[in-house]
Order: sequence, then C-alpha cells, then structure tokens
Amino acid sequence: MKKQNVASVSPSNSAARRIGIIAGSGSLPLALATTLRSRGETPFLLLVEGEAEVSQYADFPHEVIRITKVGRFLKALARESCTHITLAGPVKRPDLKNLLPDMEGMKLLGRITGAARKGDDGLMRAITSYVKEKGFTVVGVHELASDLLVPLGCLGKIAPTERDNTDITAGVRIVKAVGALDIGQAAIIRDGYVLAVEAAEGTDKLLKRSREFAWDEPAGVLVKLSKPGQELKADMPTIGPDTVTLAAEANLRGIAAEAGFTLVLDLKETLRRANEAGLFVVGLDSQSMGE
Repeated sequence: MKKQNVASVSPSNSAARRIGIIAGSGSLPLALATTLRSRGETPFLLLVEGEAEVSQYADFPHEVIRITKVGRFLKALARESCTHITLAGPVKRPDLKNLLPDMEGMKLLGRITGAARKGDDGLMRAITSYVKEKGFTVVGVHELASDLLVPLGCLGKIAPTERDNTDITAGVRIVKAVGALDIGQAAIIRDGYVLAVEAAEGTDKLLKRSREFAWDEPAGVLVKLSKPGQELKADMPTIGPDTVTLAAEANLRGIAAEAGFTLVLDLKETLRRANEAGLFVVGLDSQSMGE
C-alpha cells in the first residue's frame, strides 16, 4: 500500500483553534506542548492517570483523568474550548475485565472490544473515529509539528557502511512484512540475520532484550518504519535519545528510521548521543526500498 505524503496543519490557523493533547507516557506529549507554546498557542493537556508524568506539566494547563472516564475527557475538552485533539505518547491497553467506565466510556468500550481483535491499528481507528463523532477534529502530532519528523538522509557524523546498508535493506523488507500483519514497527538485523522483531513490548524493550546477543564489536542495525496503512493520527513510530542509548548498549552500528513518517524527540540530543557513541542515524525513503 502506497503511503500518502504527510501533511501539516498550518500554524496560520492557530488563532481559530485550541489543541487538546491526550497525553500518555514518554517525552512526546511534552515536546509537542512545548513546540505549540513556542508558536504562541496554549494547548490543554489531559494527562492519562498512571501514564503521563504529572510533574512535567506543571507549566501547562492540564487535568489528570483515568483512561476509562471518557465522559470527563469530553467535558474537559469542551470546557477548555478545544477544537482539535491529538493523542501523544503510548498508553497501555487497559484490562477490559477490571474497568469501571463512565457512560461515554461504556459506549467506546463496545467499539474497542471488537476493534482490539483487529490489532493496535484497529484499536486506534476506533478511538479516533469516536472522538470525531463528538465534534472534535483529530490531528496527528506530525500535522501539528512537522519539525519533529525524522529528515531524509544521514543525520549525524557517522555514515552507514556497505555492510550496514545491506542490513538496512533487509530490515526494511522484514519490517514491512511484520507491519502488514500489525505485529510491530521495528526489527534488528545483523549480517542479514533477523536478530529480533518488535511485538507488543515496544522498541525500548526490543533493544533491551537484544543486549544479550551483542557481539564484542558493534554490528547490526535497528530499522523502524510505520505499518502499511497505519493510523498515524494516533500512533506514529518514534525514536529519541533513549533509543540511541539502548542501541549503543546492544552494541549496534546504528538506527535507520522512516523519514517523514517517524517522530524524533529532541533531534539535537539524539544526534549528540549517536555521534558520541559512534552510531549512525539515517532517515530512509522506504518507498524505494525493500520492494
């Protein structure tokens, strides 16, 4: 399936909108909020209880809400005059057996239960579709802050070797195959051998479990792509400084991520760590690879 070019929501329209950020874990929600504020906007953050680090958001208008209290989510967004909503940062899939949802949450759960059987992407599509029906415009992080996207080409001081490029090409084929099955977004390839494939655990844990397979010399590449037809408005591949640190601990040679379809948290710090560790970071045009 051919991917469409990523489009941005023009900052010139910011006066007529207010962004509501449903914030999960990790650094992405804060990075997005900071970017929006630097452009003169005042985002409102709904911090998912047990996921977002509340202390990080003291300088932003926010509210902490349980993921199952969908009615409270919607009321808070309306109260704060939010017109656009984005989902930023991972949220663990809730245990449906132990939920105590409110009335709106019950309506959404009916959809989620069926959508969850179709994988993570089906789950995200169900959530975004429900929010749209409530009158909000759902936008992706990449549409709001295109400067957070991985650029094309070699990004740091270290360049991949011919051996690395062979692994990258193999990795693109592998990740496209597992992505089409909604399994994961990443794989580690070393000398043509598939060392590990990402599943539900995410990229950080993928890298951590790969440390036990590390060679004495750096070898292997982490390849990370979006899935074919992925709902990018709610779930986009992401790398950042911690990705580099974990890749270095696994004694890999570098990281190859899909340019324009992967978010990078703090590009400057990501490249500083990569240069210091002797790792390459490249942005791929995956459409011309792995076919």
